[in-house]
Amino acid sequence: MQITVKKIHKSLNENGYICNVPFAASITSAIKTKPVSGAFLYGPAGTGKSYLPIVLSKTLGIDMYFYQCAPGTREDDLLLKMFPSEDTKSGVEIKKSTVFKAAEASHEKPVMLVLDEWDKTRPTADGFFLDFLQYGRLSIPGTEINANLENMFIFFTANDERDFHEALLRRFPKIDVDPLAPSLVMSALKMTHDGHPHLGNAIKLYERAVVSGMSKPATIQEMRQLLDAITLLGNGSDWDNLVYQYITKTPENHKLLCESKGIEEVKSDELKLDVKEFEGKIKEQQQENTDICMPQVVKYHTNTVSDASDTLPDDSDVYGMYDYNEKTYSYNAHSAYQNDVDSPNANVVNDFHLIQDRLVAKKPLQLTDVIHKFHYNNLHKDVAGEIVVVDNDVTFADLKLLPYWRDWVIRYYSNKEVVARYVRQRDKSNDVKGLTIDMRWTKEDGLTLICCADEMRDISSFLGRGTKRTRFLTGSSYNLVSTPLTAINSPSKLRGQHGRVNIRKLVYYNHIHYSALLYNDDKMIPCFTELLQDARCVENTGDKVIYKLQGCTFTFDETTDDEYIKCSIDIYGTPTRSTLLGLSEISENFTVNHGCGIPIYNAVRTNTKLLSKHLKSRGWKVQGRTRTLMHKYYKGINHYPVIAILFDNFVIFGHSWHPSGSKSDVRLFSNAVKIVNQLAQKAEQIV
Repeated sequence: MQITVKKIHKSLNENGYICNVPFAASITSAIKTKPVSGAFLYGPAGTGKSYLPIVLSKTLGIDMYFYQCAPGTREDDLLLKMFPSEDTKSGVEIKKSTVFKAAEASHEKPVMLVLDEWDKTRPTADGFFLDFLQYGRLSIPGTEINANLENMFIFFTANDERDFHEALLRRFPKIDVDPLAPSLVMSALKMTHDGHPHLGNAIKLYERAVVSGMSKPATIQEMRQLLDAITLLGNGSDWDNLVYQYITKTPENHKLLCESKGIEEVKSDELKLDVKEFEGKIKEQQQENTDICMPQVVKYHTNTVSDASDTLPDDSDVYGMYDYNEKTYSYNAHSAYQNDVDSPNANVVNDFHLIQDRLVAKKPLQLTDVIHKFHYNNLHKDVAGEIVVVDNDVTFADLKLLPYWRDWVIRYYSNKEVVARYVRQRDKSNDVKGLTIDMRWTKEDGLTLICCADEMRDISSFLGRGTKRTRFLTGSSYNLVSTPLTAINSPSKLRGQHGRVNIRKLVYYNHIHYSALLYNDDKMIPCFTELLQDARCVENTGDKVIYKLQGCTFTFDETTDDEYIKCSIDIYGTPTRSTLLGLSEISENFTVNHGCGIPIYNAVRTNTKLLSKHLKSRGWKVQGRTRTLMHKYYKGINHYPVIAILFDNFVIFGHSWHPSGSKSDVRLFSNAVKIVNQLAQKAEQIV
């Protein structure tokens, strides 16, 4: 399977390992790490560290080799197992152990090696694995083998019982496996116990168990067993006994759970859980199950009212905040209409939640959406508050491409973290507005910007400014993905017209996706006619028309400007000939790259220096003076070449497809897609 964050997240959850998207992204990044894929999994007992590789091996469809480390495990134990034997002179038979077997198997296929509780091994085992990870060498008396490290996924699990060798830690990323958020536990329990009358009680119990300091938190399996027991016993259920039986399991843990309420001293004869402590509404999941009612009609005035029982989340869970009043609520409601965001709950509008007297954003705004949401939107004017903008793909080198970088005041600087502020003073005489941006960059999380809400329109313009070499960010009022059109049809203009951040996002598409504005005139009628011939399904939602055809989907949106139509195209397979002709005619009406061909492309991460040498050895030519642009002509496609755009640490393979007017159009298109995908797959393997 093609490894993407979306697929890993979906597969892990479907196979019983409940996690959120950021965690799935960390796992995806770890298994794509070169030269050896894998990670150190840290976390307390009961959080699923050992279970994760099991589910992951099933997800990837590869064999797993599991070794359970014990106190004092040596490196020899990883390679050899000694058994009593009557068939040997010594009375001992030596057999290959888990690591050795995994190394042998790696020559035939990808394998996953799991070294569970590595912190229980002797420190000398760290040094042994340094040599193995660098050279893949293993030996036992009379036998030596070199592992194929490219076919190995290696995961260490640990509970921080000892420090690891620094050189070993540098080989793999570190992933913290923390107790699940209550919302994820709720989602998991709903899979098996949706509608259970004590589901809310179970979530409250889980929250208490996490903060109690128990030797391990309650697992989803234990919570399900508890709910099953309550169902079985009915009115005969004893909450205290059942919690002890299925959750705490020791007097020490039970006492900690009792004390988690805040009682300073608990006598032994009082070590009982009061069922009333676990009744009532649950904080985090409450909105999901709240009945939606129309607000009461007041004589002159009606307000949305938040639930007083809600509490403001921790700062780490807040990505924007407004004071709640008519202006801020109205602004978010208008923005929701503009961005086609619907919510059945009046307390949740445009990703902002009404909590007490604040409108709180519980997820950040993506950097590439800033211009889309704010540049042509004046609704936010004079709205007090802050908004957090993030992008996980921004690198350390990208920071110097921020507009006016030399004018930023840097407060903390290292290759792991940078903290800075940009302040532009207001100048009424030259009509220059004030602007303040606080910035933090880390190697793990990328870029975070904190901006004033009433300055967002100016910030979107500021971030979209170009530089001499390349832009940092580009966007438009309709959030168009026109990057592939420029990349494939006018590659020499790519850096001038598109920001580095935008270009890098192409690696997240596993199909052909691009957008553009169309001129809304009579010339579009023949285009629609071609599309309607093979349309399997047409969805009309008023402002949006979706054509679903063989191998592709076309979406047309009306805009606020009657002169234009927004067109988004997704190609998943091979369209019919009439569809390809219709698509080609549509390209004649694009407002950008007028008359361009269909961009067939695939972008992947790779070692661009090694890839460049590889391509040259196979007849690829450097195009002009741009060393990062190469091309080659292939048989079986039209007369346009296949191009390779080498950018940062990834490559874009592309081909501009134009119709020939013959019956071979579908075959030529299919051949081009096949060639581009094969090139991308090969590039991913080059390290």
